[in-house]
Amino acid sequence: MANKEKSPQDSQNRNKRIKVAILCISAVLIFVIGANFLKGINIFNKKTYYYCVMDNATGIQQNTAIMLAGYKIGQVQSTKLISTCPPKVCATLMLSEKIDIPNDSKLLSMSPGLLSSQVLSLEMGVSNTFYHNGDTLPFAVKAGMLDGIDEMKGQISNVLASVDTIGMELKDVLHKEGGGEDLKGILANVEDATAHLNNILGQNETKVSHLVTSLERFGKTLDEASPQLTSILDNFDKISDTIAKADIAAVITNANKTIKEVETLVAKVNSGEGTVGNLVSDDAIAKKVDDTVNSLNELLKDLKAHPKRYVHFSLFGKKDKADKK
Repeated sequence: MANKEKSPQDSQNRNKRIKVAILCISAVLIFVIGANFLKGINIFNKKTYYYCVMDNATGIQQNTAIMLAGYKIGQVQSTKLISTCPPKVCATLMLSEKIDIPNDSKLLSMSPGLLSSQVLSLEMGVSNTFYHNGDTLPFAVKAGMLDGIDEMKGQISNVLASVDTIGMELKDVLHKEGGGEDLKGILANVEDATAHLNNILGQNETKVSHLVTSLERFGKTLDEASPQLTSILDNFDKISDTIAKADIAAVITNANKTIKEVETLVAKVNSGEGTVGNLVSDDAIAKKVDDTVNSLNELLKDLKAHPKRYVHFSLFGKKDKADKK
């Protein structure tokens, strides 16, 4: 059976179908490229994928930016809960820049400002070995500006209450009869005191300058003497440690015991017990001792003046008659 010849109408219909198909494909491509462009993804660049496991993924979601020194190098492609006890969240990281990441680098979850959303900041390490595509990067959370604000709520409330009290008191003062005039007088007195202080400083500018110079010299002296002061403080610290380690209680007990023994001895002496007590309390014994000492003193003087009366010495064994009258 012979093929029928194609009519011009069929050719036109086929051309229309081809144009419609091309338009549909172009629309799909434009939609895909535009959607990825709006997400910040360049589909024509080669991508590198990494992972990170987080204990707390607060603020981290799909399309969260990944920054390096303030420059966006990628974003979070997806997040997934991989464990519930303990809770763990795995984030897939897509880097659009070709970067060699040392294996001692880590990701930090941080907030750049008060009103900024959470970002992942890549903190580069210094290792000579690098992560590869598909590796898991360490993760940590960097404290933000508003972290710990809950702990300060009580203090802030107290401060606001104090400010409110001051405001109420000031309001009462201003509404009281003559309160405005009193406030004006207070401000005038403050202004006068300030002017008087400025006048004093102006008249004693040289002295003030000299005082400031002296304080600067004193500060420099302290800086120069800092090693010696540190050594002195260390010595005091060692002394205090030695005192703390010593058995102070035993030392005090022994001292008290010794004092009591001395007190007992003194009491016995005062009461006339023993030789020392008799010597101290009995005047007759003291006089006899004094006479004995005087007699010994006279004997020593005579012995020194006339030694031959007491010691006779002769080479031939004969007595020396030189003292015969």
